[in-house]
Amino acid sequence: MVIGPTPPESSHYKIHYTYFISYATSYSTWVEIDLDAIRNNIQWFLEYSGVPVMAVVKADAYGHGMISVARSALRAGASWCGVARIEEALELRAANLDCPILLLGYTPPDRVEEAVSHQISMTVWDPRQLEPTVSAEKKTRMPPRLHLKVDTGMSRLGIQPEEALDFVWKLAKTPGVIFEGLFTHYARADEANPSHTAVQETHFQRVVEELDRAGLRPPVVHAANSAASLTRLSAHFNLLRVGVAMYGRLHPSDECSLPGAVRAALTWKAVLSQVKVLPPGRGVSYGHIYTTRSQEQIATVSVG
Repeated sequence: MVIGPTPPESSHYKIHYTYFISYATSYSTWVEIDLDAIRNNIQWFLEYSGVPVMAVVKADAYGHGMISVARSALRAGASWCGVARIEEALELRAANLDCPILLLGYTPPDRVEEAVSHQISMTVWDPRQLEPTVSAEKKTRMPPRLHLKVDTGMSRLGIQPEEALDFVWKLAKTPGVIFEGLFTHYARADEANPSHTAVQETHFQRVVEELDRAGLRPPVVHAANSAASLTRLSAHFNLLRVGVAMYGRLHPSDECSLPGAVRAALTWKAVLSQVKVLPPGRGVSYGHIYTTRSQEQIATVSVG
C-alpha cells in the first residue's frame, strides 16, 4: 500500500491501495487516520500514569503509518519510540526523528554498528551480544545503549531472572557500553485473573531489587505493555510501552477494555458502487452464501 501525502496543518491522511495510480483520482476504498486521536490517547496515558510513555510504532505503527504516528505521539508528549526491527528504527532516523528509539527485538550482529551510529538503543539478553557492541564502539566512537530483557514468563526473548545479575556484572565491565534500561514483557496482563501476571511481576521485581543492592540498576525500568498499563499500576516503574492501546481501535482483550477517553484513530471507508433491489429467493455472490428473504436492497461495496 502507498501512504498519501499529509497536508502540513492536517490531522488526517489517507492510505490508498496501490491500484490507484494517481492521488488525483477518486478513491473506491480508503483508510483515514485521525492523528488528533493519537495525540489524545498519548496524553491520556501520560495523565493517567504520571510516567513517561514509549509509543510503540512497529509494523508501520500497526498499519497506521509509522512516521506520521510517531511525530504525532512525540508532539503529544511521548518520550520514546519502540520498534521491532532495525529497518524501522532507521526509517524513523531518516525522517529526522531524534527521540530515543528502542529496538525491542533482535539486532543482527552485522548491523549493530549501524544501530550505534544512529543512536538506536538495543535489546540484549545473551552475553554473546556484547562482543559486537564493543567492536561498534571502537569503530564509531559512540557508546552503545543497551536494555536487558528479562524473561519472566512470556518465554520468548529474554534472559532468565536468576541469570540477570551475572549478565549485568559482565555488562558493567564492558568498556564504552551504557546500560540504559531493564525490562520484561507480560504474557497475560489482559486477563481478568491476575495471578500469572503477579508471578511475572514478582520475578521482575526481584531482579530490580538485586540490581539496586548491587548499585547496578539502570536509569530506565519498564514492564507495562498496553494491557498492564491499564490493569497493573504497580508495573508502571518509570516508562510505559503503549502499543495497541495508542490506536484506540482494538481493546487488549474482551476482559481488558480501553477507557472511553481513548479514541479510535482508524476509520475504513468505501464507496457503495451500486445499490439495487432484488426479489426474494435471489442468491448473492460466490456460492450464494446469502439468499434474499424478501424484496431487499443489496449494495456492492468496493473493498475487493
